[in-house]
Amino acid sequence: MIRRYPDAEATMGEGRLLGETGPDDAGKRLSPTTVKEFITKHMYDPLKYFFDRKIAIPKGMLEDCHPFPMPTRAYLANPEAGATYALAKKRKVRKTPDREIWRDHLAISIGSDLSGLTFHHHREAWNTVLFGSKRWILWDNARFKHNVTRQRRMTRDWDTHEHLAGHEWIRRLYPEPERMEEIRAHGHDCIQHAGVMIFVPERWMHMVVNIGDTVSVISEVGLGIGEGKKPEDFLFDPDESSDDSEDW
Repeated sequence: MIRRYPDAEATMGEGRLLGETGPDDAGKRLSPTTVKEFITKHMYDPLKYFFDRKIAIPKGMLEDCHPFPMPTRAYLANPEAGATYALAKKRKVRKTPDREIWRDHLAISIGSDLSGLTFHHHREAWNTVLFGSKRWILWDNARFKHNVTRQRRMTRDWDTHEHLAGHEWIRRLYPEPERMEEIRAHGHDCIQHAGVMIFVPERWMHMVVNIGDTVSVISEVGLGIGEGKKPEDFLFDPDESSDDSEDW
């Protein structure tokens, strides 16, 4: 990646905090960087994690990630599939809104051993590891959709109410029988190796911990290809306006 995409611009931040707000609304918690700068200077800093849903992916990087999972691949092959001409007959329109289809969105994550995002949830997504491995904890949305108390008991420290980094949650909180039984009965605890895709169902709570240096690509339904972050994106203070919903 350093050789092929050294100047690809993205952002970095602390995985524990990015999991709370999502990278789109992390604001001041993020710092701009490039692929080369992050890998050579920041990758082994435990408070730095490269994860960007708005990264302006270079064309060559898109090509290197092929073949994409379906239906992302189908959209790239024919973005107008399913579209019909409007009444004016001047252009084709799609009846299904963009927010409900898989488009040309692509995010990328790069991190060292034990890094990763803490518990969060969002629309359905796929994640493919290019290099390294990840440990996943996934939890069925139906178990916490209408039960904030259960959600917080599962994801946070009962005494301090704080979010922990993923590896700390596994080491300190996961052994509690209540949590372990909940994941066994209503979730998944699994290892994803290079070349394997994980599908995350809509609104399922999940967290990811890297096993060794790891690179992965991700796509989420409803999102289009990123255009990169603007200077004003780094001015927002999530601590002043967070609703603490863990929902991107």
